Amino acid sequence: MFFFLLRWTKPILKKGYRRRLELSDIYQIPSADSADNLSEKLEREWDRELATSKKKPKLINALRRCFFWKFMFYGIMLYLGEVTKSVQPLLLGRIIASYDPDNSDERSIAYYLGIGLCLLFLVRTLLIHPAIFGLHHIGMQMRIAMFSLIYKKILKLSSRVLDKISTGQLVSLLSNNLNKFDEGLALAHFVWIAPLQVALLMGLLWDMLEASAFSGLAFLIVLAFFQAWLGQMMMKYRNKRAGKINERLVITSEIIENIQSVKAYCWEDAMEKMIESIRETELKLTRKAAYVRYFNSSAFFFSGFFVVFLAVLPYAVIKGITLRKIFTTISFCIVLRMTVTRQFPGSVQTWYDSIGAINKIQDFLLKKEYKAPEYNLTTTGVELDNVTAFWDETSLLMLIMGELEPSQGKIKHSGRISFSPQVSWIMPGTIKENIIFGVSYDEYRYKSVIKACQLEEVSHLGLLKPKAGNTNATQSENSTSEKLPVIVTDTSTYYIIYIYVGVADTLLAMGIFRGLPLVHTLITVSKTLHQKMVHAVLHAPMSTFNSWKAGGMLNRFSKDTAVLDDLLPLTVFDFIQLILIVIGAITVVSILQPYIFLASVPVIAAFIVLRAYFLHTSQQLKQLESEARSPIFTHLVTSLKGLWTLRAFGRQPYFETLFHKALNLHTANWFLYLSTLRWFQMRIEMIFVVFFVAVAFISIITTGDGPGRVGIILTLAMNIMGTLQWAVNSSIDVDSLMRSVGRIFKFIDMPTEETKNMKPQKNNQLSDALVIENRHVKEEKNWPSGGQMTVKDLTAKYSEGGAAVLENMSFSISSGQRVRHCFVVFYLTSIKLNYRSVIINLLTD
Repeated sequence: MFFFLLRWTKPILKKGYRRRLELSDIYQIPSADSADNLSEKLEREWDRELATSKKKPKLINALRRCFFWKFMFYGIMLYLGEVTKSVQPLLLGRIIASYDPDNSDERSIAYYLGIGLCLLFLVRTLLIHPAIFGLHHIGMQMRIAMFSLIYKKILKLSSRVLDKISTGQLVSLLSNNLNKFDEGLALAHFVWIAPLQVALLMGLLWDMLEASAFSGLAFLIVLAFFQAWLGQMMMKYRNKRAGKINERLVITSEIIENIQSVKAYCWEDAMEKMIESIRETELKLTRKAAYVRYFNSSAFFFSGFFVVFLAVLPYAVIKGITLRKIFTTISFCIVLRMTVTRQFPGSVQTWYDSIGAINKIQDFLLKKEYKAPEYNLTTTGVELDNVTAFWDETSLLMLIMGELEPSQGKIKHSGRISFSPQVSWIMPGTIKENIIFGVSYDEYRYKSVIKACQLEEVSHLGLLKPKAGNTNATQSENSTSEKLPVIVTDTSTYYIIYIYVGVADTLLAMGIFRGLPLVHTLITVSKTLHQKMVHAVLHAPMSTFNSWKAGGMLNRFSKDTAVLDDLLPLTVFDFIQLILIVIGAITVVSILQPYIFLASVPVIAAFIVLRAYFLHTSQQLKQLESEARSPIFTHLVTSLKGLWTLRAFGRQPYFETLFHKALNLHTANWFLYLSTLRWFQMRIEMIFVVFFVAVAFISIITTGDGPGRVGIILTLAMNIMGTLQWAVNSSIDVDSLMRSVGRIFKFIDMPTEETKNMKPQKNNQLSDALVIENRHVKEEKNWPSGGQMTVKDLTAKYSEGGAAVLENMSFSISSGQRVRHCFVVFYLTSIKLNYRSVIINLLTD
């Protein structure tokens, strides 16, 4: 049923394949996923927790009351889908047994067993995919609800608390921590599914191998403890690195927000060295964490041969073993190994990360809030009653507004507060939106403001937009190719040991020493790209900062850099490794049974065609999703800068509405991407089921040489297609992650001040920035004792093709005087600047 429900994604896939998608093509989200609905739901439960909790309120309790039952429903579906994996080896064993000459009675039911095995694959598909999609959906809803709750809390925080929190820390809280819920939630249920699965599998293995079965389990348990130790090491490195990432993002954010000062004092090189010094320490920890993760992942492949060897060999030596038990044991061990070494550790890590993120958010939600001054009808104006405080003029105004609290006494007021901050603040949008500021439109008042501020012509041109824009801030289930040994016994003298089948995974695991240089190289590439990106941003002309949003810039230094550091190296290596496994497996099968190679060719072709069809749309959806993410952080930083103004005029609800609008736009893109991805993965699974049905029945009909050949054919068919499916999904992941690389290169390729200065001017076309060359260095041997600046008939604009914001301005600045604008100060002294250009960004108020 779920398979057909995803047919609603078909129109967007067709549209994305034929032409470029626009935001207008994205479907509207249902009301159940809207930020308004989800935030109200979680806020109600959080307020209940605050009111009823006798000890420290727990955010996880509020989340549990909102999402628990849906979370458990999909968990049960996931468990039932996993149970089918335990039943499949039993049917495979019965099919193999039906070909044993001593068991000819069962040959007649081989067809029914084949049908049952294929139906199990179909049932598993119809259970697993809706469950995973549902859990991803719940994770998305949790992220949205907590995102909104944090934003509402930011609007309520006291100024003393906000002074201790940087923009970079808030971005990290909202991005790095909340992103864990989007896709990680699907693994969370394996914390209880895995023990049940192990108990079931060990019961089935005990029935076949008795006590010998526990030899393989013991090896996996030891391996699991080893992986746990590696996991602790990885978390230690990650926790240390998190502090350095925070430090780097804080400095980067401050530089971007105050780029005028950086350029005015020629601090670009100093800032670049400062960031790269922090980055160097960060990368040392990144490499250590990557190496630990790599060995942890390699342990999975390395364990394949030893699990089956330890489980089968003792029993075979003592009592002998049939091929039916061999292949059934191999299949059981495949599932057991996945459960013990991948799913259970992954679920524990998911819970650890998720609870850690929830606790960080919980601590933030419990911080002290802003208190509005007391409103009193009996008071005329503002009344201070026995107030004791230490202040200057600004602090006194903050005290009256409630931004600061007096040491003792009370402040009372009546009437409305009109606030004009010393620091200029403009919200993103048009002049009209800035003037109306969320209240109902009054044409007379609006035109009066325009006239009083002398903004008639500027309003008509919409020239505040560039300035406002500058206020912005910022995997399918693993199915590995199990090439395990076929032991020759008295019941089968025809077969030899297929060496590839026995040792391929182990050889790949030994390839860790070949893979480590690849991971190291990719992290080094990440270091180089980050250096180039920092240099490009610091040396970009001011016109770039007027057109690029600071939120988008900060995203490149946070999320996209994290992708290059953490995800891309191992994902690329996994993809290369899986492709090699598929090629090797198909080679072996082709030698054993050529017709399977003929059957696999159209399937591989179908995978490639389906992947190409899906990528046309998915790439565009990921791009739109990335673009829709930046306005969220844009609005966050804008709100932080104008927080006093928002509170003075009581516009918090209006800004909450704007924030929810940005969240909903991102949700629409993200949910559509999740839906199309699940559409793609389900169809890959269906192709695999069709392929396996064909192989199973051809094997049953045409194979008459005994149980061994049927066992090898069916086992390898399952593993080839499972690995190929994993490889296709990995290629999608690589392509998605490479989007981050593309965005970083876009920054690196930005024009620099020098190239802008060298650009020829045609038809008196204005440059993007005013560049004043220090010609005295070239023309005069004696440096002047005093500085002087003369500007005649200056016309300037924000960008090429835009309207002029300054026209025919002339002024002169003598020695000792200074130009001060927007906290940027130029002292004209006799300092020698060599050939360095002085960049002055002339902005309108």
